[in-house]
Amino acid sequence: IWGLKVLPSLLPFFIITRIIVSIVPMRANKMDKFMNKIYHTNYMSTIIFLLSVISGYPMGAKLICTAYENGQVDKNDAVRLLSFCSLSGPMFIVGTVGIRFLFSQKAGLIILISNIIASLINGVFYRGEKTDLRKIEYIKKNFTSNILSDSIYDSLISVLMVGGYIVLSFLIIDVMKNLGLIDIISKTICSVFNLIGNQDIVSSILSGTIEITRGIADLSIVNCSLSIKTIIASTLIAFGGICIFLQSLSFLNKLNVKPKIMLKQKLTQAIICLMITSILCAIFL
Repeated sequence: IWGLKVLPSLLPFFIITRIIVSIVPMRANKMDKFMNKIYHTNYMSTIIFLLSVISGYPMGAKLICTAYENGQVDKNDAVRLLSFCSLSGPMFIVGTVGIRFLFSQKAGLIILISNIIASLINGVFYRGEKTDLRKIEYIKKNFTSNILSDSIYDSLISVLMVGGYIVLSFLIIDVMKNLGLIDIISKTICSVFNLIGNQDIVSSILSGTIEITRGIADLSIVNCSLSIKTIIASTLIAFGGICIFLQSLSFLNKLNVKPKIMLKQKLTQAIICLMITSILCAIFL
């Protein structure tokens, strides 16, 4: 998964976005001012959000960390940005999940739209106090002597770190399955919540809470309707799973962001996404 899919697709995005954030213009544009009114963030919010949407997990956390290291955002801005700039990208959602796993481009588009809308709504709940855009639009940036080489080196280390978390997550899931732990947990959940006959769905959700790709792959072979698969996959993607959660925390280590803050943000984002996807599936799928 990492060597054939994550590495070739993620590394170019890491390098390019790292360079873009390092040389972004200093003055706020009209879109930044609009974002400031809604999310109370500074002038970096627009470019970080757009690059996060294009690149996907865990680029949002990486971009926020880079902007913080460059002195372009402070800790409060970073936490606000994290609430709506942590989402999956179109290549994974439409290509991998929609077409490869669910065999439906329409389902992939519904998941993509739901995740983008959910992230934007989620950010409103964590905007905090209003930031004065004028006080921070002339912050001095510390450029490196060789932005390209630094970007390549930093991106390689980041992608290797992502690979480590993916390998560890898959290993944990396999161990839990071989020991029968996922079956035991899923049977218990089905018994408590009267979900008899849905053990395979619950098992795939448990795998997805650890690593979303593995969970959605398991979900794709479960015997249930496309709408149910789409809703579950969309919710898992919005949450991100423990693997993405740990990747993001590793990038945000210098900001000392409390894990419970990020966990709360991802939970609310997943709930909002679940509701939006359910509505879109009822209308279009």
